[in-house]
Amino acid sequence: RSFIRLPVYLWNDVGAYAERQENMSIKNVLMAGLRALGMDIDDEDLTTRKRRPIKHYDDTVDPMSQVSTTLQLPRYVWDQVESYVMAEKISKRHVFIRGLKAVDFPVREEDDKSLGRIIREGR
Repeated sequence: RSFIRLPVYLWNDVGAYAERQENMSIKNVLMAGLRALGMDIDDEDLTTRKRRPIKHYDDTVDPMSQVSTTLQLPRYVWDQVESYVMAEKISKRHVFIRGLKAVDFPVREEDDKSLGRIIREGR
């Protein structure tokens, strides 16, 4: 289990997409993004049996503010995310943002720029 933060505009886009699909949640969309990055994700982890309502944020909320959520993924997925973090030297948050971009969600330039390396060599 881990916390991630996504910009409100991206959260709303992902939530709306998940609601249009049968048996899909935001978690499943995020895992589809991880698969698009080349991670081995089991097919059954791309659908959900019981979907919770997704909170949407209206236009009064700054679209660049962040939504924090707890993400429970199977251990085998977290192991792959952590390996990706170390190999690419980016944060877990940016792994998920890259994944969403890989499945064609529009990521704003401000978020794309923050995909730079955050772990310095030798630290």
